[in-house]
Amino acid sequence: MRDVIQETLSAYCNELVSLFSRYVSGGKKILLSHHLTDELIESAKEDETMHKLRDGPFFKFLQSTQEAIVLPAFVVIAVRPRPGVWEYFRVNGYELTVDHLSVSEYLRFKEELVDGGCIDSYMLALDFEPVNATFPRPTCSSSIGNGVMFLNRHLSSNMFHKKEILEPLLDFLRAHKHDGLVMMLNDRIQNISKLQSALSRAYEYLSKLPLETPYSEFEFYLRGVGFEKGWGDTAQRVSEMMRLLLDILHAPDPSTLATFLGRIPMVFNVVIMSPHGYSWSSKCLRFARHWWTALEKEMLIRKQEQGLDVIPKILVDASNEIAAELLGVPDLIIGNYNDGNLVASLLSYKLGITQCNIAHAFEKTKYPDSDIYWRKYEDKHHLACQFTADLISTNNADFIITSIYQEITGSKNNVGQYESHTAFTLPGQYRVVHGIDVFDPKFNIVSPGADMSIYFFEAG
Repeated sequence: MRDVIQETLSAYCNELVSLFSRYVSGGKKILLSHHLTDELIESAKEDETMHKLRDGPFFKFLQSTQEAIVLPAFVVIAVRPRPGVWEYFRVNGYELTVDHLSVSEYLRFKEELVDGGCIDSYMLALDFEPVNATFPRPTCSSSIGNGVMFLNRHLSSNMFHKKEILEPLLDFLRAHKHDGLVMMLNDRIQNISKLQSALSRAYEYLSKLPLETPYSEFEFYLRGVGFEKGWGDTAQRVSEMMRLLLDILHAPDPSTLATFLGRIPMVFNVVIMSPHGYSWSSKCLRFARHWWTALEKEMLIRKQEQGLDVIPKILVDASNEIAAELLGVPDLIIGNYNDGNLVASLLSYKLGITQCNIAHAFEKTKYPDSDIYWRKYEDKHHLACQFTADLISTNNADFIITSIYQEITGSKNNVGQYESHTAFTLPGQYRVVHGIDVFDPKFNIVSPGADMSIYFFEAG
């Protein structure tokens, strides 16, 4: 993007002086992309020498600009060449010099719009980038929202090239338990070699049984060669599960890995945090009750197919009695709305459990410039608290479920609600230099309505 500016400066110096003079007229302000392009279009109507500027790559540069902070003689530009990717520039409208800015430098200029800016030495800067800095993530915008798929590809590729990476999978299968019940593997299987041998023997044994043979009829044999409950409830399901693991051990691929991991019984007790929802209408509460009932039904079916005689529990509660109610620590906590997500974050951290957030409508995208002018909305909407809750809960969550791509990162020309928290400032409170990273593989799109036995709404 800087090359585009520099090349345009060299070729159209006088035209840019005229254009930027129009931008800085009227004092400090925020200009959006359509303001910048409209000004150029109007200039071209008045001056034919501006046509080449309008018809060239500089116009596309202006279209990819999300906002420009005008502080005469400077125009400070935030450019978004593609979803999730940002660059920042400062242009001197009189001298036509261009400087590349860091996020923090850009936000300082933006703060100048409010009461002359803030004193840097007293401004808290939040940087969440180190929280997940070592975690693999995609680089293509098209991969945003496909976190599980990306991680399965990454993991299966590593397994293929480095066989020692299979050891953690073995350790997990040997250590996996529920309520003291040993699952998947017992102490007879100590290493990958013995696992492969035992799988081959068991698979051959099962191939001679009728497909619908119940697990109880061959449980004793499987335990003797190193396998415990959790592989399936019939000879067919156990065979399929073992075939998947054999394929992973020989030639791992993302599809096989995803299927195998998805069939391991891991989630038994779930807590749903949605305290904000209790202030809603009875219709909203009825909808919420339907989707957690559907979740409970799905969990019960899966446990039966995995050959486990357990009843999963779902608790919709915000009290301190969760552990007592479930007779133990839950396996998964689901947050909904910013207050529910924040409580889920605190509990998941305290209890050491997996946290899932359900995407909701962020307040930041509802009100234009609600970050720098947050005080304007504070008495009614408490935006500073809401922005802070969304930052903490999103970065703390292990995975986040959204319905569509646009919720995460918007479109080519519009910023998504999560992406709007990439970098922003609340003058007088704090500035966020690295907030929410939309390339984080924790984001996963699950479009509703695909399976009517799970997604449904009861009339009445």
